[in-house]
Parts: sequence; C-alpha cells; structure tokens
Amino acid sequence: MIANVLIGLGLALVLIGTIGILRFRDVYSRLQASGVSDNAGLGLVLVGLIVHGGWDRHDAALLVLLLLLLITNPIATHSIARSAFVRRHPGEEEEG
Repeated sequence: MIANVLIGLGLALVLIGTIGILRFRDVYSRLQASGVSDNAGLGLVLVGLIVHGGWDRHDAALLVLLLLLLITNPIATHSIARSAFVRRHPGEEEEG
C-alpha cells in the first residue's frame, strides 16, 4: 500500500515536470521544472520499489541507482544552466 502511494506520487511528480518542460518558454524555467521533479519523482519511485519488494540483495542496485541519480542530475542541470548563461541565452523577459 505504502509502496504504491510512493510510486504513484513519484510518477505524478515526473508527469508534472514533463508538463512544465513543455509549458515553460525559457531554458531556466524548464531546468527548474525538470531538475526538481526528476530528483523527487524518480527518487520516490525507486524508494517505492524498494519498499514494495521488501529488502533483498537486488535492492542494493536500486540504492546505487538512487545515489547516482542524486549525484548526476544536479550536475547535468548546472551544466545546462551554465552553458545557457555563457552563450547568453535570453530569458523570458528579454525575448519580447
């Protein structure tokens, strides 16, 4: 029961983030929508999968995936934002 709630909540966050990527106009708003929702949503899905099956030796791989997600997603988001800043990508207010 709790696992299904965690997985459903995680999938809902990923869906909201996907809608945010499609809806927002500038790169910085899209990064905000995708970065936050991906970390929280996919983290909840992985924790829900661990809770659903109970702890066994295969759940260590899910924990490694969760750790890699929590490390690489902020790095990728920062790299994209820095690239947009260096290339002077216009924000929403500057596009006119």
